[in-house]
Amino acid sequence: MILKFVLSLAFLSAMNTASAECTGSETNICMSVDLIAGETGYYNLDRGSFEATSGPSPTITVKIGQTITFDQKHISNWYHPVGFAYAPDGAHGDDWGADENPEVEGSGELQYIIDGSIPTCEDAGDTGLDCYEPEFFYPLGDWEAKSYSAELTITDDVAEASKGGVIYYFCHIHSKMSGKIVIQNADGSAYSNGSTELALYEPTVNDEFDTKCGTSHVSEYADGAKNECNIEFFAGSKDTDFEKCLQAIDCQMHYEMYSETSVDGSDKIATFMQQMIPHHVNAVNMAKLLLTQATEEEIAAVDDLNAILLDIINTQNFQIHQFRNYLGGKGALLHNSNVVPPTITQSAGARSFANVSVLMASTVAVLIMMM
Repeated sequence: MILKFVLSLAFLSAMNTASAECTGSETNICMSVDLIAGETGYYNLDRGSFEATSGPSPTITVKIGQTITFDQKHISNWYHPVGFAYAPDGAHGDDWGADENPEVEGSGELQYIIDGSIPTCEDAGDTGLDCYEPEFFYPLGDWEAKSYSAELTITDDVAEASKGGVIYYFCHIHSKMSGKIVIQNADGSAYSNGSTELALYEPTVNDEFDTKCGTSHVSEYADGAKNECNIEFFAGSKDTDFEKCLQAIDCQMHYEMYSETSVDGSDKIATFMQQMIPHHVNAVNMAKLLLTQATEEEIAAVDDLNAILLDIINTQNFQIHQFRNYLGGKGALLHNSNVVPPTITQSAGARSFANVSVLMASTVAVLIMMM
């Protein structure tokens, strides 16, 4: 079963607030995911009146001895099972393809809960993670029919193992979604174990153009920007925000498929993944653009379109994550390439699309005659 629900801009904005089924407090954190705040989205945390936690990936404080429930009932948590670790990106390692880092996973430190009970699947382990995480890959309707939460206990051992009194919450499926958890003594005073805090990467902050499009890192490919392509990716004038955004999204794919693919590469799998990453990024950004620019009524009028869009964002971002890990381990992830793809002049682009239009029209005419 696929649940039919609306994921318009209004729905995405609502993701910044807690679910009506969850009440935030000092020891109960209502989690949601703002899917358009960054490439894969960022967690939002609601602790009610106890602590201001506005904005993506907020820093929170916890006390030694406390057990904090991270409630993941909100539907935006689908594909985003939370984990806790001593390094900024948790189990994902220090970089793409790197070895995993230690997590908070000892007995009495963390317990995953499904439908209010400790899961009892095979190989549940001390925390139940191996029961919890797989269910976040379930079809949306099946996942949404259950409730999920994680109970984190700040033991003396957790505090001692932290770096500078800080641990991190992160997504077990998608990388670069982390936030900081600052440990305090039981009385609320500052805690220190003499170690040095690890630096957390800065979350993406979307500029005006990307905010309008619902995307990230696309504005530099817009017409007039430094990486504009001077190619018409679809016919007609680009006089609406939707069309301007779509043009930039397509330009990004064109640019990155060229600049992030090894020259004369002999590894077929690496070449496939280098080409697929910008292809998938294009699909994710197109889905986010439609969610941002279309109305609730427009999306709801098409059967299952809302669920399809969310599926594109989450599943293709996960595949991007897998590809980057493979390429990173091979030294073939070309994020910092300075190669600039060849471009054609605007007039040449217009001519090429005119030729395509003639060809399409001729093809349609032939098909009609054959009917």
